[in-house]
Amino acid sequence: MMDQAFLTKALQEHQASEPHGSGFGPYIHDIVYGANDGIVTTFAIVSGVNGADLSPSVVVIMGLANVLADGLSMGLGNFLSSRSKRDNYRRILKEEHQEIIDIPEIEREEIREIYRKKGFSDSDLEVVTRVITADKKVWVDTMMREEHGLTPEDSDHAALHGFVTFAAFLVFGMIPIAPYILPVSENSRFPVTIAATGVALLTVGLLRSYVTRERMFRGPLEILFIGTVCAAAAYGVGVMLRGFAGVSL
Repeated sequence: MMDQAFLTKALQEHQASEPHGSGFGPYIHDIVYGANDGIVTTFAIVSGVNGADLSPSVVVIMGLANVLADGLSMGLGNFLSSRSKRDNYRRILKEEHQEIIDIPEIEREEIREIYRKKGFSDSDLEVVTRVITADKKVWVDTMMREEHGLTPEDSDHAALHGFVTFAAFLVFGMIPIAPYILPVSENSRFPVTIAATGVALLTVGLLRSYVTRERMFRGPLEILFIGTVCAAAAYGVGVMLRGFAGVSL
């Protein structure tokens, strides 16, 4: 049998290697969510403006407007979503606490039924039920997880979830328009934007693969494909509108 000290150390190392093992873990989803949309939507705007052969100043104006407005919309949307999850969790948690007080025998039977479906024998069921219901917090947490499929959300920080989403959108959304703000030659701006956006999309894709534990190149390739399709569609629309309206600003 393994030494307990060795097992404890191994467990700590394993937990530290998980995405949720760091204090920033709960916000990785927000970063990927905000960054991906920030890059794709802003790059689509840049592509559309280039397809329509509009002036570089239009890229900057429309790009900045998108980064600010869409970023705020996504951040506030994530904030409201996180707060709704928190409120729903707290409501059901309160109901479960009250049911344990009002109808404890029925709640105990629900515990038995949960673990009966998991294959526990009658004798084991009584032991499990007795152990779980001996601690009210464990009892309620078990009901929340097994009956309702809910776990404690990090939704006390709903505002921070929203801010992280907005910040990721802002930072990554600025990448496609950066060559139009920085001193880059006019003929090189769009090619530089394409290259920088590609690198950014691959980076976000790698982060997604790390979080989801999927194949390393699946996330980057999928996100790069989505970004390419959206940009190509926007560029094509820009070209069609340029030819239709004869636009050249």
